[in-house]
Amino acid sequence: MAEADRLRQQGNAEVKIGRLREAIELYSQALESMDTQTGCREHAIILGNRCQCYMRLGRYRDARVDAERAVEVDPSYAKGLYRLALCQKELCDLAGAWESATRAAALEPQSSEISALQATIAQSES
Repeated sequence: MAEADRLRQQGNAEVKIGRLREAIELYSQALESMDTQTGCREHAIILGNRCQCYMRLGRYRDARVDAERAVEVDPSYAKGLYRLALCQKELCDLAGAWESATRAAALEPQSSEISALQATIAQSES
């Protein structure tokens, strides 16, 4: 786990300076170095970080795969559900986006970010 954490931190540093492709590679290495046990929050977080990089590069299909895996690994990961909803919205899966955003809101009812996404999805559906 120490190796995965080191690689994750390096990936985070790359994101801060805008080197998203390098960050994706570091996050991928971190994931490869980990045991993929279901329920591992650290695994979900690294998937979420890589998902965010993919989204910033406009690679929503890749991002959706990582978001789905993050939520599969840790179903209580609200940020993973939020990112999944963003990807689904960008890929025109509004029903899926609504479901994911609703699940995220149930986990974090005070999140203005999630509420705003729900409003955007509802507006898109009408």
